Amino acid sequence: MACFLFSPPVIPRALSRPGVLFAVLAAASAWLCAALPVFSQEAYYWTYAQHPALSYFDHPPMVAWLIWLGTQALGDGAFGVRAGTWLCGLAATWLGVLLLRDFGVDRRGQATWILLALVSPIVTMTHFLANPDAPLVAAWTLTMWAIWRARGGGLGWWLLAGLGAGLALTSKYSAAFLGVGGVLLLLTDAPLRRQLLRPGPWLALVVACLVFLPVVWWNAQNDFESFRFQTTERLHKGHFGFWWFAQFVGGQAGVLHPLLALALPIGLAFLLRRLRTDARALHLLAFGVPMLGYLLFQSLWIQVKLNWMAPAYVALLLTVVWWWRERGDAASLRHPAWRWALASFVLVPIVVLLSPALRLIPPGSGTSWTGWDEIAAHAEKWEERLDRKDSIDGNVFFFAADYRDAAQLGRSLRLMWEHDDHHDGSPADPGEPTLAQNVLGQRALQFEHWTPPRACVGQDAVFVLPRPRGREAVVKLAAERFANIELAEHLQVECCGIDLFDADIYTCRGYKGPDVKQ
Repeated sequence: MACFLFSPPVIPRALSRPGVLFAVLAAASAWLCAALPVFSQEAYYWTYAQHPALSYFDHPPMVAWLIWLGTQALGDGAFGVRAGTWLCGLAATWLGVLLLRDFGVDRRGQATWILLALVSPIVTMTHFLANPDAPLVAAWTLTMWAIWRARGGGLGWWLLAGLGAGLALTSKYSAAFLGVGGVLLLLTDAPLRRQLLRPGPWLALVVACLVFLPVVWWNAQNDFESFRFQTTERLHKGHFGFWWFAQFVGGQAGVLHPLLALALPIGLAFLLRRLRTDARALHLLAFGVPMLGYLLFQSLWIQVKLNWMAPAYVALLLTVVWWWRERGDAASLRHPAWRWALASFVLVPIVVLLSPALRLIPPGSGTSWTGWDEIAAHAEKWEERLDRKDSIDGNVFFFAADYRDAAQLGRSLRLMWEHDDHHDGSPADPGEPTLAQNVLGQRALQFEHWTPPRACVGQDAVFVLPRPRGREAVVKLAAERFANIELAEHLQVECCGIDLFDADIYTCRGYKGPDVKQ
């Protein structure tokens, strides 16, 4: 299969060189970072970065810290938001190359791994989407590599493994499965088991705990609400059934890539056959299978999101590459069915080049990626009118009925203020606060930790309600909490004759508070 992949005309032979293919990956992912619009969940994490903290309600802080660094250096545009993601994605990919090199996999195998980072959607997304998965996957891969090198007993590798595990936990709580894999290896791999009598593994544990300590401290100061939200609260809502299981299995085949989904069971069987005689097989199984098994079980009770498997796929895809180079039958893979599947890889550069066209696709419910600059400009216009009537500057706030919409609105308002600053030379005004559904007495995740709605009692507000059709109940909730609410404008956002997004903008007077009803 690898021979077919790297033979003309599918892929030029130059791209079978890891360095060349890595440069292609870097350029393609940089283009995606800059060209794609910022999605609503990314805007939410951008809002994290506007409130630096040791941790946050939904997730540990690494994604916020990376966005803060990126935007401080490059501004609040798309590439500034995603710069940290881009670097993490490249680091994870190159660390995978180093691990394959240590495993004795040849240069074509290493290049194949880089190719998979280009064509497997769930891996590709960790190169351009600003979310916790990018730093998690990078730190996860670093830990895998460092523990493999630590089999020789070097203390420095153990310290690096501890640092990687701590950074992974500071990215996402699912990094706890690194501990599962590490314990399995320490108990079953003889060279590692012998080191339990040495300081290396224990110092690695200390380093990981120290790096993760800020997150524990934040949780201790906030009634451990983040830990509870990601564990007991999720499980409390679960009920047994096969719908989520079927959705998880089918969805993983799509986000992994159908061809790779077919190859994965073969690769796992290859590992199992070598498990007793080859430490490499044990290493990959320890960092790939426990999370896969756990999420398969959890999908019988709760919805398992498509991206949750991202870190485990590092080990599982490295498994496919290893099998590919050692046991892949190139002759059988020349079958027309396989050729058609491999031809799908050619679609990747087309998708990359056409990615800006996503702005012309109307977003579905629950997320958004277009139209917010125009909506923010109109919302700001109505805020200025309320300010003039009130005659008290800063006595108006913005809000939306969903935390993702509030994040998009807040970010677009910030970009608009920065743009105005660039033109008139005056200092950029951070503007009035943007709140979420907590204004209406509903839970608003991390927004609960920022501007409290009760601090806005007596103020006026601009309420932005995207996709207003069928959302009369939300308007009623708002009307109960203000002395007066009026529909100021219905805005239809379009581009090239395509209706993309619509929103109602309301002016609200005399906020009573989140729990006050008429």
